Amino acid sequence: MKRPWWVVQLLWAVPLLLGVSAFVVWLLLLGSKGQGIADAVSVLVGTASLVVTVLGLQHSAVSRAAEPRPTGPRRRWPRWALAAAGAVIGALGGLGFWLVVVKPDVPVTDLVEVANGDRMADGEQAGFAVPGKPPERRYLFFRPTLVNHESVGDCVGSARLVITLVRDGRKDPPLEEQLSGREVRLDLGGTTREARVLITLSMPDRACAVDLSLAEAVLYN
Repeated sequence: MKRPWWVVQLLWAVPLLLGVSAFVVWLLLLGSKGQGIADAVSVLVGTASLVVTVLGLQHSAVSRAAEPRPTGPRRRWPRWALAAAGAVIGALGGLGFWLVVVKPDVPVTDLVEVANGDRMADGEQAGFAVPGKPPERRYLFFRPTLVNHESVGDCVGSARLVITLVRDGRKDPPLEEQLSGREVRLDLGGTTREARVLITLSMPDRACAVDLSLAEAVLYN
């Protein structure tokens, strides 16, 4: 018994959509930031649109095939082969767009070394170099974390951070009143050589001392 045309199409459409959905979930689990999430979802939406378009074309082809036509030696490719070729091209196009244009996020937490971050007091400054010369992505996301140097006391709650990005030796306007553990996002666009981040500590209690580290750091587009 000959299978209906739509059953044949599901044999490639369902695995394709499931594969692309798993790929998008994997991208989101990488910790994509901002525009990266939108681009990841757009891959799934674009693939779904491709599937709908191909199915529509296949349905039209089936309708035309039902009409009587002159017989002849003309050879025709199977419908499933044409549909599969279109699906593969679409999937490779989406993957290429993500890897070449969008580019996946680059976790750099283990590559960042914070200088002068131990036993910081009020007014002291620490800093770190952004990996890459120049960095591989346009934006930097990181979470600075403060921990009391002593085993007693609460110095972290009242502490504030001033974040300054230095691109190719030029300082950007500082981000003031940043809190420990909060996300910080910096635009590295225009960097041609190297970028550094300076972190200045402000604490009302001058007897306090804290240790500064980065809980997470990610370069992304």
